[in-house]
Amino acid sequence: MHLLNTYFTPFALILTIFAIYFSALDKQTTYITFGILAATFAINWWMSKNEYKFFRWIQKIRVLTVVFNLLITVVIFYLLGSYWAPTWLLFLIAPSASAMFMKRTQVFLIALSAAFLMLGTYYFKSLYLGLELGTVHWAMASIHAIFVILFSLFVNSMSQMILKVRDSSR
Repeated sequence: MHLLNTYFTPFALILTIFAIYFSALDKQTTYITFGILAATFAINWWMSKNEYKFFRWIQKIRVLTVVFNLLITVVIFYLLGSYWAPTWLLFLIAPSASAMFMKRTQVFLIALSAAFLMLGTYYFKSLYLGLELGTVHWAMASIHAIFVILFSLFVNSMSQMILKVRDSSR
């Protein structure tokens, strides 16, 4: 989970800052987003710093962290997705983090959940705004969802391959 804070959290922060800076967000959305990011960063940092203190529950803590980050992604995507198209990339974070320590089936389920949550957020936001999304938009969103799944499975395969190479050299 240290990789989450080392690579993915700064990416999420940069993506969100760009979304806020280059978009016409209202101040309330900006403050809410920064508050969510700050709280998420603090919680992820504390969890990664203290996970070995709770070694007996480390697997459950990691799963809980993945689910927590996936839910936070939905909230940030809901807030910023209408203003900044690349926010869909946030849906790669939780499944990719899970790919480093979960089995392939579990990674697939997390990635599938992320994909459906992304598509569901698009759908809910379109209903809320009263906009009908066309076929092209759904096709692009579906490609994003498929990429989330395939990228997560790729990361999982790479992690497994690295473990096999490490174990074979002992």
